[in-house]
Amino acid sequence: MSAEEIVRAEIAAWGRNDVDEVMSHFADDATFDIGPSYPQLAGRDAIQKIMKAFFARGTCVDLEIRHLAVDGNVVLMERTDHWIVGGEQTSWPVMGAYQVDGEKITAWREYFFPPTES
Repeated sequence: MSAEEIVRAEIAAWGRNDVDEVMSHFADDATFDIGPSYPQLAGRDAIQKIMKAFFARGTCVDLEIRHLAVDGNVVLMERTDHWIVGGEQTSWPVMGAYQVDGEKITAWREYFFPPTES
């Protein structure tokens, strides 16, 4: 699979709310950096822990890809995340950069504006 196919498969797994499938796309030594609100995570166990926390807070409806660009093994993706949290649907913009090696995501950096509390 190409880097784009790997990232698209990982994003599709979010819409199925399948943490195990999401994690199947990560290398054992992957890193995950989602900005200043969270520490950079290293390794599948640390990433899986935060993924389980994300999915415990709500239901992913869709990660809507708006734009996607590929440069070798790097995939840049602008998207809108749609979730149901506390019974309310909410959405927010996201920009992510994924590095893929050996058909696994080895690094994921993400920048987003979290939804505001109403």
